[in-house]
Amino acid sequence: MKSNGMRFKAVIAACALLLSMALTSCEPLMDNSELNTTVAGSDVVIPAVSGFIKNTSINKKLESEFLPAAEQMKGITDASDNRLHVEYKMTEINGGLFRPIHRITMYLSDDSNAIELKSVEISGFDTVKSDGSENLAWLDSTEVAESALVMKRFDIGFDSAALDEASTERNAVEVFLKLYEGFAGKEVDLSEIKIGSDPVTQKGMLLGMIDYYGNADYQYEDSIYPYRMSVIAAKVMTAIERDVYGRQSETVTGKQFAAMLHTFYTAMRVHDDEDSEHLWSDLGKVDTDEILRTMGMTDSPFTRRDAAELVGRITKEGPKYSMKFSDHNLERVDDAFDSIWARRAITHGFMNYYGDSTLFAPQEELTTVNAIASAQCYMNTRYNDWSYTMEHTWNGCYTNEDVIVSAAKVAEYFDDRTDADKSFEVKTVINDRDYDWFFSQKDTGEYSAINCMPSIAAMASHWYDQNSTATVKKMRETSDYTEGWTAYELRSGLSAYNVPFTVKDATLDNITEALDNGCIVLAQYSDRPYGVSGHCYVIYGYKKFKDSTTFIVNDSDSLSSRAELFGKKAGNGDEIEARFSIWTISRFVDDVTVIGSDSNNN
Repeated sequence: MKSNGMRFKAVIAACALLLSMALTSCEPLMDNSELNTTVAGSDVVIPAVSGFIKNTSINKKLESEFLPAAEQMKGITDASDNRLHVEYKMTEINGGLFRPIHRITMYLSDDSNAIELKSVEISGFDTVKSDGSENLAWLDSTEVAESALVMKRFDIGFDSAALDEASTERNAVEVFLKLYEGFAGKEVDLSEIKIGSDPVTQKGMLLGMIDYYGNADYQYEDSIYPYRMSVIAAKVMTAIERDVYGRQSETVTGKQFAAMLHTFYTAMRVHDDEDSEHLWSDLGKVDTDEILRTMGMTDSPFTRRDAAELVGRITKEGPKYSMKFSDHNLERVDDAFDSIWARRAITHGFMNYYGDSTLFAPQEELTTVNAIASAQCYMNTRYNDWSYTMEHTWNGCYTNEDVIVSAAKVAEYFDDRTDADKSFEVKTVINDRDYDWFFSQKDTGEYSAINCMPSIAAMASHWYDQNSTATVKKMRETSDYTEGWTAYELRSGLSAYNVPFTVKDATLDNITEALDNGCIVLAQYSDRPYGVSGHCYVIYGYKKFKDSTTFIVNDSDSLSSRAELFGKKAGNGDEIEARFSIWTISRFVDDVTVIGSDSNNN
């Protein structure tokens, strides 16, 4: 008779033999958990899980799960010119010896991002369970698939069941805000905002996507249409260039301006009529590189005149539409020198101008911030022409799918940027006071309409001396002059209230140096035609991003609503791009007035 110990050993041996036989007949899943399989060419490849000896049933079950989706993906990957592919990844989610559980997931990928499409579980070695993933009909469009992958970078997802639904203005603002925050790597800071309680609306106001003019309860439209889409896209592009890459003051090249034009075209063009003979329907096929080569301006810094010629030639040489320019009104454009293209750009509304239609400043270099505005202006003009020609056959309302595509087109504009392009420090100098020293010229008596200079003189007096008794009316009374003040009356008024000042040439270096020294600067300027009176403001700070600078100013007659967000009066704390500010100053006067404790009375 065998002892209990021997019986126990026999049982252990038998179990070991059975386990050995099981492992021999059915090896575990392969160790490599990556199953990257491209769907391309004429064949559709499904994942083939190796490691199962003489057992093909599991692959047949996988085929029934994945093959229909793989077939659908084939058309997408072929249409994308190999930019997209399908890949599979296998992971072990339960390491049990006898009933291991693995998951195989199917992804659509562009080598940088991947979207999960379908997933199944393999339990043991023969049971396949689908996750019951949603319908993949949204992938019928290559453009949508590519856009979805672009937006994946910024954690912007979407409800695929709602893609065909009409989008709202709020949804568009929210999607583009996420795009901005994705590039910035942080959320928009709302700590100083005093108006509104809805974060989306507050952020939209801060970036200029919403023109609220003091309305804290902004009412969104139930739909989003091309012009609003272009505004939202322009504000986000400008904010990214300024805040993320510090390029708002840099001069653009011809290629960069052409890229901006293309970005607005693709962001706005979500519906097309292929039968249209108008430029809009085929504008994306215009060879801007060839036009730039003809101009000899491919990589050269662009002036406003050069940009006017580019958009004029695009319009004239477009593949489906050639415009016969009507030049009979060009004589009214007296600030465009001898450039027929600049005059046409003004007359036909192709580009934004400074001040009004008689002031185009063609010789000025086209900075990033103005280039974006000009590109947007041209595309709106072209869309309006197309829309009227087509008798508004499209109702202009975007779907949620269109918003995703539009945002992705804007994101692609920045595709060639690297993290190194973001490596810069923002220098902020703000010579404010902890008390209110801002004066508005409105409601200041008989001369309210022309009291800008007495207003900034009163501001300077209170900035220099908290106990100053100056008011706009009192400052005005220091002179008998009954017209708009000149620098002479301004400086006489400062002397009357014992405010020290110096006079310096109106240059960017001089102004920033004065601000660095703790001073403020009083500046006259004009963004109007020559011979028309100008305006003025107090420059009391600046922000520097790489080679770009923004002035912080107090404007006694500003229409800006930005300051109201921070609980300030309109015009208190306006922001102006510095190169544009210097241009408007230097074309009107030669110098600025510097106020500060280290100034000497002049």
